[in-house]
Amino acid sequence: MMTQYAFHCPSCGAHLNRNEKIVLKTRRSNGDEGEIEMSTSVGNYEYQHNPDVLFSPGEIVDFICTSCNAELNSKEFENYALLNLKVAENIVFDVLFSRQAGVQKTYLVTEDGIETYSGN
Repeated sequence: MMTQYAFHCPSCGAHLNRNEKIVLKTRRSNGDEGEIEMSTSVGNYEYQHNPDVLFSPGEIVDFICTSCNAELNSKEFENYALLNLKVAENIVFDVLFSRQAGVQKTYLVTEDGIETYSGN
């Protein structure tokens, strides 16, 4: 399992790690916004959200870059967000994770194929 690598915005390339966490803005369908800190370990679904919020099961959450404010929603897979994972200077993988509250699914797209991680 991959742990503690550098995550970047696919739009602007900004580094999204802070204190061993991935930090993103969130926006709910009702317009509420906040900030989420997620584990840099692919497949670890623990998070902290500011302000504290209880997401409704099945709710679709928009994830937004903290640098350029671009929505990180995947254009190919509408219920997933997309980040870039830089593992070396010239090696970058795509990470897709579910935007649907309660669905713990992550896909790591590497040069060798697709790795799948699930939490529930």
